[in-house]
Amino acid sequence: MPTFQSEQSALTLHKSPTSAAFHSFVRRLHLASQSDDPVLLAGEVGTGKRQSASTVHNVGGRSGGNFVQIDCLGIKESKFELEMLGVLNPYNHQLRQGAVALAEGGTLYLHEVGELPAACQTLLLRLVESNTYSPVNSSDTYNSDFRLITSSSQDLMAMVEHGKFRNDLLHHINTLTIRTPSLNERRDDIADLVRSIMLEMPTASGKQLTPEAMEVLCHHRFTANILELRNIIHRLVGTFETDVYSEHHVIQSIHAGTPSSKSERVIEKSSLRSMLPDFKGYVANASGARAQSDDQNHQSASFLAPKHTNQSSHSTQSNTEVPDDDLDNLSAQDVADDEFLAAQIAGQKHGQAYMARHYNSASPGAMWQAGDRAAEVVDIEGANSFTALKAQERDYIMKLIDFCDGDKKKAAEIAGVTLRTLYRKIKQ
Repeated sequence: MPTFQSEQSALTLHKSPTSAAFHSFVRRLHLASQSDDPVLLAGEVGTGKRQSASTVHNVGGRSGGNFVQIDCLGIKESKFELEMLGVLNPYNHQLRQGAVALAEGGTLYLHEVGELPAACQTLLLRLVESNTYSPVNSSDTYNSDFRLITSSSQDLMAMVEHGKFRNDLLHHINTLTIRTPSLNERRDDIADLVRSIMLEMPTASGKQLTPEAMEVLCHHRFTANILELRNIIHRLVGTFETDVYSEHHVIQSIHAGTPSSKSERVIEKSSLRSMLPDFKGYVANASGARAQSDDQNHQSASFLAPKHTNQSSHSTQSNTEVPDDDLDNLSAQDVADDEFLAAQIAGQKHGQAYMARHYNSASPGAMWQAGDRAAEVVDIEGANSFTALKAQERDYIMKLIDFCDGDKKKAAEIAGVTLRTLYRKIKQ
């Protein structure tokens, strides 16, 4: 049986500031409601296409009629025909009304119309072309009078090109096409949406998110839009017994939505790592800037803001912050590398001499050169191309350690490697 509702909430143009993308979208919905032309709502999953359809209905001239909805996801041909057209019982001649009859004078909304099988597309095409229909098991023909609104998260034009959707049907249903903006396009609305979702939850009364927690949500890359945001908030409220949710709670709620065997420590590590640029992007910037002057090179290759701290403090922290249990698993050479690493970060001359003495022989065609940046390879007489990549990786790790104030264990966790691997990559 098709679902229908006579009363639905409508998206309105609030006086309070909203994102430009959402403001423009709501204006288009209100403009579309002034006519009876078919509307196609195109957009990603979870962007609120159902509520958008009810908005067009409720603010338009057909708000006095029913808003009838059919979900086309996985529907079979026989069921679609019964739900759309209705059926006449041959025994008592009683007619069971379908969605077309229920939507008389109102709006018929087909959710995810791109999922309709070929036979169902043909049935819908006949209906919108002729504005007439005959219930199943009936020889009578009835006129139809409804406003058609459809939605799809798929690219219907691409489906037409691949023979999966009828071209003539597409042009009958997309007289007015409105794209629903994704949540990533309207991040300014996230704080208001969070408060709205929490107001709908009795168990969330009086609870709130810290500014840092809200910042995590505003920078999260949503893949299911408002649906995903709603799940995160419900997961947050249903998991943690507190009145104030921190960024740690939000990070856990985000990652809990992706079932896996990762521990909380790994989840935190990947969250920290996501806050830094990826190594490939860093290498691309460093390689592209190599032909420029030293000042420009330093500016484009660096991904960290200059730190106004005493350089000598790095040397002290680097020698003291490696836990004893980690030192037990390190060789004497690893410890020596640790000492050299502290000196290299601080920019001391004996660190440069150590590098020339121990690492120059590893690549006869290249020369290690220490300066303001950590260990950059300078090609001489056709040096191996892989050597430059290793140098860039080492440069990245050195700056990551500097970012962590000399804490190499923390740097290894953010980089996603073991402490021993970190030393080995520095030594290469």
